[in-house]
Amino acid sequence: MQVQPLKGKALVVGNDHYDQVKPDLDNAVNDARSIYEAFQELGFMMMPEAYDIDTDRFDELFENFKSDLSHYEVGIVYFSGHGIEINGKNYLIMRNTPIGECAKSTIRNSIDLQDCIKELHDTKCKMIIVIIDACRNNPFEGKERGWGSVNLAPLFAPKGTLIAYSTSPGEKADDFGMEGHSVYTGALLKHLKEEGLEIETFFKKVRSTVNAMTAGKKTSWEHTSLIGSFSFNSGQMVHVDDVGYDSMVLKDIQYATTDKVIALIIKKLKSYNWYEQNDGVAEFKRIIPKMLDKNQLFIIGRNLLQAAIGGSHGARDVIIDSGVLEKYSNESENHLLNGILFEIYFNKDGRFRYKNFKTAFLNELLQHTKIESLKSSFVFIHKLLKSFSPFLIFIPSPEPIEVSINVRLNKEVVNPIWDDPMEMSVVKSVSFDGYDLLAADDDSNVFPFTKEQNIREKELESMLCEGYGIPSKYLNLIYNEKPMNEIMWLDRKFKRNFRSGIEVHN
Repeated sequence: MQVQPLKGKALVVGNDHYDQVKPDLDNAVNDARSIYEAFQELGFMMMPEAYDIDTDRFDELFENFKSDLSHYEVGIVYFSGHGIEINGKNYLIMRNTPIGECAKSTIRNSIDLQDCIKELHDTKCKMIIVIIDACRNNPFEGKERGWGSVNLAPLFAPKGTLIAYSTSPGEKADDFGMEGHSVYTGALLKHLKEEGLEIETFFKKVRSTVNAMTAGKKTSWEHTSLIGSFSFNSGQMVHVDDVGYDSMVLKDIQYATTDKVIALIIKKLKSYNWYEQNDGVAEFKRIIPKMLDKNQLFIIGRNLLQAAIGGSHGARDVIIDSGVLEKYSNESENHLLNGILFEIYFNKDGRFRYKNFKTAFLNELLQHTKIESLKSSFVFIHKLLKSFSPFLIFIPSPEPIEVSINVRLNKEVVNPIWDDPMEMSVVKSVSFDGYDLLAADDDSNVFPFTKEQNIREKELESMLCEGYGIPSKYLNLIYNEKPMNEIMWLDRKFKRNFRSGIEVHN
């Protein structure tokens, strides 16, 4: 019996720096970034990254996280940073949390962990997992006055919930200890790589690793009331499973059919041989459209795009010809075009690509928005992609809108390693909708652009189109001045999750 894919969503928070709590931590944000990337790779829908945030930002993210959690089977919250127990209740410390003589001030500007768990339980999400890697050291020494402790207390886990701590009650965690991470997060990352671990076995192995790496001084701890089975790394997590198609075509790596004709067409389209691919296209076109069901059309559409990108002229001719595509419209739906558009943004496991979007024919595909019977496909893909707007500047729709990106240049002297110092047009900011697309030096959530640091306008355009899935016909680059000698100096990379960054004002 085939196991149904799961949909999961995760909120990851890491705080190193605090306005009033000292000393700062060194590694909480680094741990959170690595966990974020690990969950993303495993197929979880990710909330925007949240590092060194205050209580207002946490509340905003948490409310958005809860808002549609009922549509998911699994919800995960991971927190790394400072935590405190006051009068038997656990609080997560945010950047603006005050630590003074009055416990009420600390409570008012902290996050009540038990309240968060109750609110998550109330969403009716089937499985809630809360992972806390806190506290790393004691920022409250000399100020506790009997009312506070960094030894987090056990929590009540409602039905369907697992709460995991980096240490057992009464122990304190460490900020370092395992390959640049805390011992606990390092152990989590190691075991997340293991496929098929049931969640109880997973945390048991994490506990064993923590205990071994600290020579028995630390033991991670869980409180669980989970019902049913789950594995973080099961190969079952998908981003979309409620869009009207079978999981086997959403996760087309699993696709199998007893229809020998369809199976042969798919095999030929996947062959990487133009002659076989073109022959597969010809066989597909010979089938009367009404003889194909929606799942067959959807997966053929996905493979047509793959073949077209691989160089099959036959596949290309189908996907760019509105007249051919219209033959497969039925009751205001075009499942063939739905599959083509889906393949641009989702991989063989049904997961959002985040990078390396298949946009080679997006300009041509957007011409189909002018055809009434094909517009529903752009409604379909727009609905699927709305949740991924932090990673996409352009989202196809029935009425596509041009994207304007502002590039601010400044003439400065640079020091190329291959030449003498020279004056060049230096890229100071690249922004969209008020967000800076350029990453900080220590930002790991980036996509590379080139090994060279001097680029031309066409090269910058290609980076943006490929990195953010923008069709070139819909990109408007706005410069404050023309680049000197038509060349710019760019020594930074671009953020993938750009909406988690800082707004800029040119």
